[in-house]
Amino acid sequence: MGEPARHTGPPHPPLPSATLGRFVAAATAVVGTSMFGWQIVLVDAAATRERATCLAGLRGLPPAIDVRAGTVDAGSEAAVNRCLGTLDADVRRQLLTGLAVLLVVTALVYLAAPWVERRLRGLRRLDRVPGTEALRTNLAGLVREAGVRRAPTFLVSRSARVSGNTFGTVAGRYVRLDLGLVHAHRTAPARFRAVVLHELAHLRNADVDLTRLTVALAWAFPLGVVVPAAVTFVGARRAPDLGRDVWRLALFAVVVQVSAWSVLRAREFAADARLGGDDAAGARALLGVEGRPPGWRDRLGALFRFHPLARARADELDRSRRLVSARPVEALGAGLAAGIAAPPLMDLLSHLPRRLVGLDALTGGSYAAGLLLGAPLALVLTGTLWRSVWWARRHGGPPVRGAVFGAALVVGLLVGRRLAWSAGYADDRPVWWVELALALGAVAGGALLGRWVVLGADAWLRRLPRHADGRAVRRVWGAAAAAATVLTAGFLGSLLMLDTWFADGEVSLVRLVAAREGHPDHVTVVTVADTLGWHVRVLADQAPFLLAAPLAAALFPLVATRAASRLAFRLGAVSGIVAAVALPVVVAGVAVAARDPGLGPGALRGLVDGHTLLPVTLVEVTAAVAVVAGRRLSIWHGTLAALTAGVLLAPAVLAAGVLLSCEAGCVAPDRAAVARALGHALLVAPVVATLAAALGAAAAAALARAASRRWLASGTAAAVLLGLAAAAVTGDGPGTRSAAPVDRDRCLVGVWRLSTGRYHFPVATDSVLGRLAGVSAATTVDLASGASTGYATAYRTDGTATDLYDLAVAEGTLNGHRVQRVRRGTQTYRWTAGSGRYTQRNVVTTGDLALLRVDGREADVTTVVDDSASTYRCGPAELVIRSDGDDGSWGEETFVRSPA
Repeated sequence: MGEPARHTGPPHPPLPSATLGRFVAAATAVVGTSMFGWQIVLVDAAATRERATCLAGLRGLPPAIDVRAGTVDAGSEAAVNRCLGTLDADVRRQLLTGLAVLLVVTALVYLAAPWVERRLRGLRRLDRVPGTEALRTNLAGLVREAGVRRAPTFLVSRSARVSGNTFGTVAGRYVRLDLGLVHAHRTAPARFRAVVLHELAHLRNADVDLTRLTVALAWAFPLGVVVPAAVTFVGARRAPDLGRDVWRLALFAVVVQVSAWSVLRAREFAADARLGGDDAAGARALLGVEGRPPGWRDRLGALFRFHPLARARADELDRSRRLVSARPVEALGAGLAAGIAAPPLMDLLSHLPRRLVGLDALTGGSYAAGLLLGAPLALVLTGTLWRSVWWARRHGGPPVRGAVFGAALVVGLLVGRRLAWSAGYADDRPVWWVELALALGAVAGGALLGRWVVLGADAWLRRLPRHADGRAVRRVWGAAAAAATVLTAGFLGSLLMLDTWFADGEVSLVRLVAAREGHPDHVTVVTVADTLGWHVRVLADQAPFLLAAPLAAALFPLVATRAASRLAFRLGAVSGIVAAVALPVVVAGVAVAARDPGLGPGALRGLVDGHTLLPVTLVEVTAAVAVVAGRRLSIWHGTLAALTAGVLLAPAVLAAGVLLSCEAGCVAPDRAAVARALGHALLVAPVVATLAAALGAAAAAALARAASRRWLASGTAAAVLLGLAAAAVTGDGPGTRSAAPVDRDRCLVGVWRLSTGRYHFPVATDSVLGRLAGVSAATTVDLASGASTGYATAYRTDGTATDLYDLAVAEGTLNGHRVQRVRRGTQTYRWTAGSGRYTQRNVVTTGDLALLRVDGREADVTTVVDDSASTYRCGPAELVIRSDGDDGSWGEETFVRSPA
């Protein structure tokens, strides 16, 4: 009769299967819950009580971090560190022990399972059963037909069922044939063929190891986590804590088991999908789906089954597209698993003895956790969405959007983060409206991430031939998965970092920002915006690669859309060239508007340097919004336009500072100025432009149906953006109260320049100045400065001020030597003035440098500028500020109002 005709199902996407994605989600959930479970089991109660007692004894000391002043007390910080002691080492030990126990139990179950199944079921090798030569020959043909490279070992059981099973380890694969299935080889060959091909499809799909590892994890979690944690809870917990922890542990157990069972069900669907023609009909007949459809109880119970319902398997055989559809519930499960695993993983990485280069422990731990969790999430995102796009491209159907899938992923992530054990004991959650705003922003970011994945899949699959081989598709998908990993890692790391920053504790960063704004007791919308901007600015300064890598990865889909990318590039280039040419005109305008030669070229350069970055941001935002609203390109094309404009504007910013110095001899920009200009133009401003482009795209899409002309949609989108910006700048958050009135004498508002400065300092023999001047006994020195060696100060109505130092010099003599105190740079601070009392606080310096010169020698005496209190007199044209120190020093500065 010859070899039977080969019947295959619809072509499988040459991409990772849904089984792999669900396995990744299940493994992530088990790892996260195991680490936290053992952190509870191994907690040292005595050491914890000792640390709590030690910290309670520090209540009389000043706070280690003064949020209102934005200062750190070194003595209190050292005392807190002594109380904490070996906390970091204990956290590492607890978390690593949890991982080790999980790995050991999982390995033992995985390796022992095939031996246990063979022994318990009494399985015999088919090649040792006499009279099975024809059966073995038929099986060999089916192995070749299924496309399995290495033939498995067939085993026979004594069960009368017409069924089989595929199991094994890396060392060997086994296919169990029940005795009823062996008899079906003669009595019902079609059913025999369908069942065997289904089992061989598991080998073809390479899901045997995934299945056995999933089963091992499902056993390892109760054995290695639930049992030790339950014993600990019962033996050492009070009733309230026991109730709070038991439901959380039970919920984690349900999440783990449902995740594991979903893997086992997905593999069955994938194996059925390889059947086609008569084989699919035979499998459908074997399922016996005639009768009433399953009700809601059956569907709910299906979540807790190893095998899917027969009706569900029959539906998958009839509608093969469902196998590759992007179901939001899968993204929700993956996000839930990652959210549960994020806190313990972040704790572990934040307590490592070695930190990432250039990052503090919290930032390094957040982004390292983002990278480790971003890889599995990117695998789920790209695998699922690329399969859907591939199917729509090959077989037709509705286009895949991806926004709902990405949003579901982030919703699961946020829910899992709140289910974690650390959240159960946290009492510093953000204000409700802040948490809601951050959650909505995160969900919007997830939707953008899903759209980005779909955009890349659609663009790259269009470039490939319609029937490209699997190797080419997998190669492109691999590059997309790597880019998605970088982008997802940056997104997740930022979420974890901001979640810590916005915690409503006494030393949280959002409180620090609020204090610098003058209202430390409440958070406003402006505070939230400032904190987000500060986060981007800190990353640009500390670790620019954390912004540069996601920005570069975001451009991956654009490589496949060359025509649209060239259009965005040209628009960004035009914007950058026009702005770069206009920037020197702005600089010249500032110099003319000042009309005060007393400011000096250095002061003007500082003034311009402090304000040229705002036009850079506006130009890049305009270019990005114009791309998405006017040209109807993607948000990431707007990012490309913003980066192109930034590349052209960065040299113009540096050139503007050089031009202002040419009056007294052109001075090249220092390294700090170059880093600041490049960081802002190429990192900070593109991030802001991308967010603005997302808002512009959303507004334009909402208005596209109501407006038939593009210019109307673009103009309305711009108006919406401006309205949102105005609301953010002028509005307070819900439930906040207005800040207490602050004394700000409006007489000070304006620009002043120093006309006369007198300073008196004590000089000790062992001081820097005493050693430079060679004094033999304690003495004093008087220094003075005038209009030609002074500096300028600008007081603003919002309570901020900026001092612009143009090589400010105060001179005097000491022990026959000429003494100069030189000051360079810029400092910004908050000021109050009223009833003759003047204060300045929260000083932030840029390029600050203080030198003491004695004849030809000099010493750097730059220090942190502390808060200060002084007295003042203010008139229409003159301002006098006098400060007196506890050590007998004093200073009196007289300013005249500048016509600027």
